[in-house]
Amino acid sequence: MRSFLQSICPQHEHLDLYLGVIETAESIIKQFPEDAWRQKIKGDRTLNDEVNDAINSSGLMGLGVDEQYGGMGGGLMGQVLATDVFSQAGLTSFASVLTSFCRAPLLKYGTDEQKAKYALPTISGEKAFCILATEPDAGTNTFNIKTRATKQGDKWILNGQKTYITEAHNSDYGFLIAKTDLESPGALSIFVVDMKSPGVTMHPMNIDIAAGEKQFNVFFDNVEMPADALVGEEGKGGKYMFEGLNAERLMISAWAIGYSDLALKATTAYTNERKLFGENAIASYQAVQHPLAKAKAETDAARLMIYHGVQLFDSGMEAGPASNMAKYLTSTAVNNMCDAAIQFHGGSGMDEDTGMLALWRISRVIRIAPINNEMILNYIAEHVIGLPKSY
Repeated sequence: MRSFLQSICPQHEHLDLYLGVIETAESIIKQFPEDAWRQKIKGDRTLNDEVNDAINSSGLMGLGVDEQYGGMGGGLMGQVLATDVFSQAGLTSFASVLTSFCRAPLLKYGTDEQKAKYALPTISGEKAFCILATEPDAGTNTFNIKTRATKQGDKWILNGQKTYITEAHNSDYGFLIAKTDLESPGALSIFVVDMKSPGVTMHPMNIDIAAGEKQFNVFFDNVEMPADALVGEEGKGGKYMFEGLNAERLMISAWAIGYSDLALKATTAYTNERKLFGENAIASYQAVQHPLAKAKAETDAARLMIYHGVQLFDSGMEAGPASNMAKYLTSTAVNNMCDAAIQFHGGSGMDEDTGMLALWRISRVIRIAPINNEMILNYIAEHVIGLPKSY
């Protein structure tokens, strides 16, 4: 990653910081056995917690947080870089990615008190966030949500339901998107809700993606939130949310692209050892080489688009097209790589102990979340090519 980083931003003002991020991440990875990812990705919660503790104690959760608040700075690039490096070793944490995304609007639009109370404790890992956005009847159309927060005196009263909420049970706070009593149909507001509040209940969903990170249905029944739970202006939550979507897509892309490298590494090692006909390993067969080579080309191209988008984002330039294309290219690349990995592991690819199925499940979900690839293509068609809106 050092040579790659130096090739894409050789004169960057934070280059030394980014090289330090790589060194720190690699030193954490070395604390664990080389095949630790197989246990983590299969849901070993103890190992997952050990990895998270190591990341939190290293200070890397301070990436993207200005130094004036006790963070490391470095913009989105530092966060994406750390996620990429950890993913290549299978030791990233989706929960940490979510926390980084959720605190960004707080740091930009929150009051000093909100930053101190909600955002800054995430630097040390003391507090963690989940995203409370998706609803059963809304799906991709966030403006169709029904969860409502009503102002009563100096409190907000919250009622509604959210679904597919990752790590809800292990989160201290929720980054909540809700409607208020404003009449505009597009008026959404952002709140921070204490996940331990009376009236918050949750039920696990029967979804097994990987790494022991669970999905939940979360219900709110007359949940009281303090006045300072509202982030920024009432009704401006849609704007805040869409501002952060480019960063979210780039972070998720970095999380996924590292797994593509990991799947390739594991498959290369296996096929170089596996012999079926004579003395030649199956890695010498073109039927094995070509799908892996194609997926490798897709992986490297997707990674370039990710970091192109990150540089645009950190420079304050329009990053929407690059961020959406990065998400599409990444999800395609990692899905193709993991499919090939299973194929060339043969029957072993279907054995959970090899980790190939777990990698594939992650790669498959990236085509659906945080936004499905069909909506990504709709965006590119409309906003990049200039075709009519199709939905």
